[in-house]
Amino acid sequence: MSRRQLIELGVVAVLVALAALGFQPMYGGAVFALPAFGGLVVGAGAITLGRWLKQSLVTSVVIAIFLYFLLGSALAMPSVATFGVLPNLETLDGLARGAVFGWSDAVTLTIPLQAPPYIPVLAYVASWAAAAISAAIVLYWPVRAGTGSTLRRVIAVIAPLALLIATIILGTHLTFLAGVRGVLFTGVALVWVCWRSAADAAANVAGSGDSGRRKLIGVATIVIGALLAGGLAGAALQPPVAKRVVARDEVVPPFDPLDYPSPLAAFRKYVNDDMKKTLFTVDGMAPGSYVRIATMDSWDGVVWSVARNAGTASGSGAFRLLGRDLPQPSLFTPGGTSKATVTIKDYSGVWLPDASYPTGLSISGPDAASLSQNVRVNSETGTIALTSGVKSGLSYTLDVTSLKVPNDKQLVAVPAAHIDSPPMSSVPDVVASTAKQYAGGATTALQTMQNLQKSLVNQGYLSHGRASDPVPSRAGEGADRIDDLLTKEPMVGDQEQYVTAFALMAHSLGYPVRVVLGAKVPKKAGEVPITGNDVTAWDEVAFDGVGWVPFFPTPTKTDAPKEQTVKPKVIPQPQVRQPPRDHPKDDQLLTPVQTKDQDKRKHDEGFQIPAWAWFTGGGVLLLAAIVFVPLLVVWVLRRRRRRKRAAGSVDRRAAGAWAELASGFRELGLDRPGHVATRTQLVSHYETASAESGVAVQPGVLGPIARRVDHAVFAAGQLADDAADALWADIDAVLEHARDGMTWVRRRLSDYRYSRI
Repeated sequence: MSRRQLIELGVVAVLVALAALGFQPMYGGAVFALPAFGGLVVGAGAITLGRWLKQSLVTSVVIAIFLYFLLGSALAMPSVATFGVLPNLETLDGLARGAVFGWSDAVTLTIPLQAPPYIPVLAYVASWAAAAISAAIVLYWPVRAGTGSTLRRVIAVIAPLALLIATIILGTHLTFLAGVRGVLFTGVALVWVCWRSAADAAANVAGSGDSGRRKLIGVATIVIGALLAGGLAGAALQPPVAKRVVARDEVVPPFDPLDYPSPLAAFRKYVNDDMKKTLFTVDGMAPGSYVRIATMDSWDGVVWSVARNAGTASGSGAFRLLGRDLPQPSLFTPGGTSKATVTIKDYSGVWLPDASYPTGLSISGPDAASLSQNVRVNSETGTIALTSGVKSGLSYTLDVTSLKVPNDKQLVAVPAAHIDSPPMSSVPDVVASTAKQYAGGATTALQTMQNLQKSLVNQGYLSHGRASDPVPSRAGEGADRIDDLLTKEPMVGDQEQYVTAFALMAHSLGYPVRVVLGAKVPKKAGEVPITGNDVTAWDEVAFDGVGWVPFFPTPTKTDAPKEQTVKPKVIPQPQVRQPPRDHPKDDQLLTPVQTKDQDKRKHDEGFQIPAWAWFTGGGVLLLAAIVFVPLLVVWVLRRRRRRKRAAGSVDRRAAGAWAELASGFRELGLDRPGHVATRTQLVSHYETASAESGVAVQPGVLGPIARRVDHAVFAAGQLADDAADALWADIDAVLEHARDGMTWVRRRLSDYRYSRI
């Protein structure tokens, strides 16, 4: 590499570094520095290494990709790398995933970027790519002195410029030394492009000394003037921070309710710990009406979850950005309209309390504009979320439309709606059998739901697990708690258990059902405080053409007997008669539960390899495959080439030995020119170019070998086989001497090269 190429390489490295500083506002603090500047060093260093070793551009790119994965674990994902530096399956997957998905994550995740673990890969891969592309242009694009190769330098600036623009678009309203970085970037790029152009042009002009100086002075004057004018204009015309256009303002961040705890799981906290606390106040709602906090329709055997999106269930809806007007649900019969004002006190979370189905929401206060950008509304369920969190002092006004529910006489003839409900897993077996028993002989959807509700209310007792309650009641809404509720006598629980049992039984009978957490408005006038004691929960079942009709399956009586016993099974499990076998086996006497338990004990026995060992071993094996598989392929090809050249008559074997010498030199980095015609000329080229290429060639050794090969090929008579064997031995000795004179790194890299010459 020439001195000029090294200077140009330094220039593009400075440009990439200035552009990479734009990642600072996205990551916050200095955490961006290691992946960003590490990617710069890896990208530029890999291309420089390949050029220094006289490898082709393709080989240098392969080296850059290899070093990207090898060093990326320590630079971009040290927290999950093995021992903080070594790659494993997780880091290799993250380096690939971050290069593909990091760009979309940068504009959808909150600032500063902290998760997922592969998010630092964005800064790493961006700097790596920009540095590698610029370095490849600088080092592999031939420099034509005196011709003014301006295009070459302009193209080399494109990659750093693209990185600079990307950090602006993907960034935030806040910037990191925007003016200083912009002026420095522009100045360095203009001086580099214009100065080298002027110097090249001056080389072809007579009396170039004076002319070159004048051109350099002119270039410097233009650059300084452009920087001053651009800096002053930028300072005057720079838009306010709030009006700066960034991509994240144009992209709707995805809201996943599963990222937050289940609302119903906090029920006992409200009714016990916050029993006397004022969670929020409402003004404008009718006494006895209900405030809706969150609607849940997905149960995983442990807790209820808020619906994620409409792609899995048609009745779940999806959370959208808050607009001026909120659409009504698709399954909804509008009733009366009202306006209510809610003021937050001791309530916290992400779910905004609302009334029935909101059609409009207006936040008051100085932060109203910014808070409105964080509001997500699910119009199908009437659930509102504030992603930045609900805090004390927040006040907002709701435009509410209530559901018009027909009376029982009208509703009895209405069938249940056909809605795809989310799946519910790990449902206890007792739920289905109890549902059939409680439903009785009901023939309509309304009768079935009313029978389920009456059975729970009549047979159950209410207990919040307080010290004053006659019977203790365990909290929870998981499968084990519901199994206890339906199998033990007496049936004891509160809204958390009864609404879960009702929903699971209705779902087992094929009805679309969901659970709502909310509060009942006390019978007071004006601004009414809602305390933890007012929090309740109920179920809603969808009726065709009507909407989601509420049901309240929680009993009100609290005088439950203290002793609890397990209820006998009401409905026995059906028995299936199996045909007899000639030779019954012992395992046929085991029940499915016993067989499953035995299999579990068998699987639990013995040594289990820890997960970190799998990841570490997989990473080592993958790295070994990347290193040794290409090496094995090249070794096989070389053996095949040598076997073909060493076969045949003496003259063919002699010519094959010389071809093997040329191939060996080329694989070591000493190539043969295309214009050389004879072996004697090729010997002269090898001895002359050996010092420049770093391949050791013994003076006076190749000449006799070349003459012996010519004699063996062109001699009139047939030589003895020993002559060809001696030539092959001498060729191997020359190549071995050349390899011994090289560094260990160059020898290892030459093992990956294959030449067919």
